[in-house]
Amino acid sequence: MLLRYSQHLAQDHGIVWNVGEHPVEGATDFLFMVLIGLGSRWTNVDVKTVAAALLFVSQVVSVVVMYAGLRHLYRAPMLLAAGFAATLGFGLGYHFVNTGFSAPFYALFSLLTWYVGMMCVRDGVTWKRAAWFAALGFITGLIRPDGVILAGLMLCSTLYGVQAMRLRLIVSFAAVFAVCGGMYFAWRLHYFGLPLPVPFYLKHSGGIRWANLKLSARSMVEMLLPFLPLAGLGLRSRSAMRQLTIWLITVAPFTAVWILIALENNHFSRFQYVMVPLSLLSLGGLTAAWWREIENTRPRDVDTLKRPLAAVMVLLFVFAIIYNMHLYLKPFSNVGAQELGSRLQPYAAKNYTMAVTEAGDLPFYSEWRAIDEIGLNDPFIARNHGLMTEAYLDRYQPEILMYSVWGPHRNVADLKAQIDGVVSPAVTNNLSLNDALLHNYAIRHGYVLAAIWGGTYCDYHVYWVKRDFADSDAIVAAIRDHPYYMQETGQLAYDFRNAPAPSIPCMI
Repeated sequence: MLLRYSQHLAQDHGIVWNVGEHPVEGATDFLFMVLIGLGSRWTNVDVKTVAAALLFVSQVVSVVVMYAGLRHLYRAPMLLAAGFAATLGFGLGYHFVNTGFSAPFYALFSLLTWYVGMMCVRDGVTWKRAAWFAALGFITGLIRPDGVILAGLMLCSTLYGVQAMRLRLIVSFAAVFAVCGGMYFAWRLHYFGLPLPVPFYLKHSGGIRWANLKLSARSMVEMLLPFLPLAGLGLRSRSAMRQLTIWLITVAPFTAVWILIALENNHFSRFQYVMVPLSLLSLGGLTAAWWREIENTRPRDVDTLKRPLAAVMVLLFVFAIIYNMHLYLKPFSNVGAQELGSRLQPYAAKNYTMAVTEAGDLPFYSEWRAIDEIGLNDPFIARNHGLMTEAYLDRYQPEILMYSVWGPHRNVADLKAQIDGVVSPAVTNNLSLNDALLHNYAIRHGYVLAAIWGGTYCDYHVYWVKRDFADSDAIVAAIRDHPYYMQETGQLAYDFRNAPAPSIPCMI
């Protein structure tokens, strides 16, 4: 979805979901999206390549900052600094480089902000350091809106850690966020007409999500598991406990903040990944401080302990790298939507419209006008509590209707709504209601059922095509007459249009 915005920006259409419509931001990664668009425009390189390059550079720079930070801030031995840097470099970051998610870019600027904050803790607060801390924190907030919360938490950690001159940090932070943030906020209101990205109006509805606390905490534990025992080193002394508390002041509340927002599309725990680099820097710092303490208090034991401890740390780093590389092995493929979108792209100049659940690759590769059924890129649907209306569909009269059926993950009423368009009071899921609306709209307006692609029963991508327009038959053929692969798993799909009903009901 983000790359569609970047592509339109690169083509001088502005930050829009559909060319010619009012500006919309559904990407949530504002600065990342803008840099990709500008980079593509200035270099004449496609947005996917620019995004991959930006993420790769971000990952490499993060590794350098990790090594330099441990050496400079904590006087860590070379082996220790290199081990933590290697773990970051060969860890989870490659998932995001391959998929185009902004997590490494976001994590780089949070790490830089944290690094400057820890310089203030170690060497004292100067106006220059305070200004750098505020500026980098502001950039972190520009990348994602939750980056503002993260920057504020990092300020709290730094204020707790420093011994004096706290006012310089507060003044610099307040000035940068008030002046620069105020200008940015005013521009957003003028340009988009909304203060926040569209997904936040959708994902923030529904009140507190206590279950997300467990999911977010589990993500943090999974990503940091090999190194979490090192946090115990913070219990050995008062100074170590202070160092541990500085880290926890940021990490614990940011892990919990996700109770306020839905965690859909949190692929590879990308929303929590921003905590990983600064956590590795902090835990590496605790380990380095412990080693320096041994050197200072037990110098006779240093030579005896050096080799065994080095061996243990090497084993820990090797385990951590292997663990992280195997942490998220669940396949993530969207080649089916990408290939179909490419087959539909020749018709983009005819200003056709699709209404789709899968609003990522299909709209991007086809370049069609698109209605995002979920509402992440549609202010009307997002502010209508995630619900479409028939009148809204009539405004576009889409040539393609596409929706997903997730029977195994819903109840009986939701499944009937998704498959048969039968809406009962028991249907409470907005996606099921929208699926039913599209199904019934297609029936009433005489759409052709082009395909029901699925990997298993009750897990389908349903495609309808409008009748009696110039390219109707060709578009049906583009959907129906080619292999199709399911999202995430990449499984070769079967067309269930004429399949008998399952003899055993779906798992519900």
